Amino acid sequence: MNAVHPQAIKRPPIISLLAVLQYIGGGFWLLGAVGGVISAVIGSGEPASDAITLVAATLCGVIGGLQLTCGSGLWNLRPIGRTLQRVFAFIGLLGIPFGTIISILILVYLNKPGIKVLFSGRPSSDWTQEELAEVAAIPQSSAAVVVVVAIVAGIFVVASLGIVAAITIPALLRAKISANEASAIGSLRAIMSAEASFATSCAPGGYAVTLDDLAKPPRDASTSFISADLSTNGVVKAGYRIALTRDAAQGVRDVAPAAGTCNGSTNAPATSFFASAEPVTPGGTGIRYFAVDARGILVSSPEPITNPLVPSPALTPVR
Repeated sequence: MNAVHPQAIKRPPIISLLAVLQYIGGGFWLLGAVGGVISAVIGSGEPASDAITLVAATLCGVIGGLQLTCGSGLWNLRPIGRTLQRVFAFIGLLGIPFGTIISILILVYLNKPGIKVLFSGRPSSDWTQEELAEVAAIPQSSAAVVVVVAIVAGIFVVASLGIVAAITIPALLRAKISANEASAIGSLRAIMSAEASFATSCAPGGYAVTLDDLAKPPRDASTSFISADLSTNGVVKAGYRIALTRDAAQGVRDVAPAAGTCNGSTNAPATSFFASAEPVTPGGTGIRYFAVDARGILVSSPEPITNPLVPSPALTPVR
């Protein structure tokens, strides 16, 4: 009997389906890995949580890489494809009931004599007549398995999506919140710097009590004390509402008339200010609240910070 030419060997439908599922699953897992790495790199402010996120991201990357390798091996009829698919099927036995059923069917199918020959890694010219017959019999015996696996393929994909989403979405949300909080801290530090410059060069030791006043440039200059993105009181920036007002602490007083400032501010400068950054959507755009006054100690709290700043266990200095 003439040997079957390699190009004449057709990939069984069930193998093609399994390969596609592995490609899809591998892509989702790698997406989860990327999201986890981004979250860990940006940081959440909690080293232990970031470390766990990085470990989870690494695990996602390993699983995704193995699935892509498996998909490539199945598609190209390489031994590694069958080996990895069997490993995944054994693990899938734990997914009672659907995972168990599908995994059993896959394991039975992959142990068929013809499938073993296909994935033996030997050229078809080395196959015996018996092996050629076993390979030729594969399409006749795989139709039922193809139908069953195709029906539950959607369940497999949805399950993969759910697992990856459970890892990726919280990680990306934490990363976004961390970025928003870092931006809020940066905004308050910019206000602190602007206030120091205002008190030194524009008012006789007094501080502006609104962002609008900091945004007004001196009469003989074109550059204001604060950047344009912080030029309006109550401005929303990176998920936080930034505001500047007069310090409500006892003893705070006006330093000079508004007209006496170098930029003709609308409000009279005071001996202290209160700047705050509050998440627009608590728990969504940010978790912590931030505030600072003329003493220059920027603090955070899981709860809204009231004016004036009063030392309490809830307030944590921001390093």
